[in-house]
Amino acid sequence: MNKQNIVRKNWEFQKILNSHNQVISNNLIIYYVKGECFKVGISIPKIFANAVMRNHYRNQIRAIIRNMDISNINFHTIIIARKTFFALTFEDKVKEVHKLYERITNGKTKKV
Repeated sequence: MNKQNIVRKNWEFQKILNSHNQVISNNLIIYYVKGECFKVGISIPKIFANAVMRNHYRNQIRAIIRNMDISNINFHTIIIARKTFFALTFEDKVKEVHKLYERITNGKTKKV
């Protein structure tokens, strides 16, 4: 994951969020829109943790994505963590992110 794979601007976030395409689990919500390459933005709501812990969880998600094979994912995505995500072990977090991205690439976007 490099600088070209990061959603930074507010208008980019809004464009993806306004598409209303989402994959939901008990721990994460991923909004997505079809794009020419893989891009990701990560959001941790302010009410769940202080700034230090939000950065910690954001870095965990970045580490998970860095270890993924993103070559076949041509979507711009926004990951929003839910409160239950913080209680998971790192291995469970990895499984959760992989499972949701697999659902996006396979087109199975309804909640299971």
